[in-house]
Amino acid sequence: MAYRGLFTKHVSIWAAVVMASRLPVAMAPLAFLFYGRGTDAGYSGGAAMAAAYAIAEAIGAPLLSTRLRTRPYRREIASGLGLSAVAFALLTFLSAPGTVLAVALAAVAGAAAAAAPGALRTMAEDLAPRKHIHTALSLESTLNMAAWAASPALVSVLALEVGPQTPFLLATLATLAATASLWLLPDKAGTTGEGQRAPLKQALTAWPVYVTSIAAMYLLASIELTLPALLEHRDLPVTYSGPILTGFALASIVGGLVYGARTWPGRVERQSTVLLLVMIAGVAATALASTWPAIAGLLALTGLLQAVVLITRNLTLREELPSDLHPVGYSALYAGSGIGYGLSAAATGLLLTATTPDTVVLIATGTTLVLTAATWLRRKTSEVKKPVAG
Repeated sequence: MAYRGLFTKHVSIWAAVVMASRLPVAMAPLAFLFYGRGTDAGYSGGAAMAAAYAIAEAIGAPLLSTRLRTRPYRREIASGLGLSAVAFALLTFLSAPGTVLAVALAAVAGAAAAAAPGALRTMAEDLAPRKHIHTALSLESTLNMAAWAASPALVSVLALEVGPQTPFLLATLATLAATASLWLLPDKAGTTGEGQRAPLKQALTAWPVYVTSIAAMYLLASIELTLPALLEHRDLPVTYSGPILTGFALASIVGGLVYGARTWPGRVERQSTVLLLVMIAGVAATALASTWPAIAGLLALTGLLQAVVLITRNLTLREELPSDLHPVGYSALYAGSGIGYGLSAAATGLLLTATTPDTVVLIATGTTLVLTAATWLRRKTSEVKKPVAG
């Protein structure tokens, strides 16, 4: 099995760092809302903190990752994680920081560690045996999804049973653990100062991959945010939305593990496009389904495919960019996912006030289909323009 050859000592430590660094990110949105609920900030203040965190992450990820081209990875990642841990710690122990300061600390926590996911993904390329690269990236995506699956329960229990600031204590400890464990890994040095002057601009030449990332997250966020309203629209219990989304998350974990267990036929770019189209069809069918087992089954299938789409997207980017631009490209992908989720949240909120939930989901599938078609046509055009050797 592919995973047996993957887990060397350093890869095992790397996996622990990935999980510990991703858990605070997954906890943050709900933790901010519970913080607002339990303090003078209120729900609006919690929402402002969540927005500041997400926006700072999306801006910080591609910008800070450009520093990795010429600097040691461990130092850069540790600095960002350390600053993020300080921000989380201040949110934990300041008794009444005020909404403005709380929002500022949330932004610092998000921006400071934003380059870590892309940098750690790039480090995996050196730590894992070459024949197991796709397995390592599958594992990284699976760990990320596991963190997101576990975080709602962790945050809810800590915030409601202990205190509204307690989730930030766990986020601080997890971030510090990731920072300390990072020094057990061999360092990865950036290139010399020579070379491309505008790495972010160079990385954006792979824009079809980033658009695919935005499209996939737009689709997933739409069905996630619309599900309670969709169940109610079908006269089904709204309380089923929690178990259905849990099934979706677990299916994503399984999908990532299965994809990484072997190599699959066809180019990864084609795999990503085809599976995204199947995802679109599955979500559209969910909008039309009338029973909760059908909705749950279709979303479980979507979860399985989502994992593979995310992994093949990473592998596609790895093929399209030179190695020194991988952290920038991965961070741009990360930012694209955040943009897709944010756009979907805004559009879903507006559309639900004007039309039915099933129509909202169908509009999202149509939007995603248009974006996917645009990236496919761009790739086909590029292939036609390539000069023929000889």
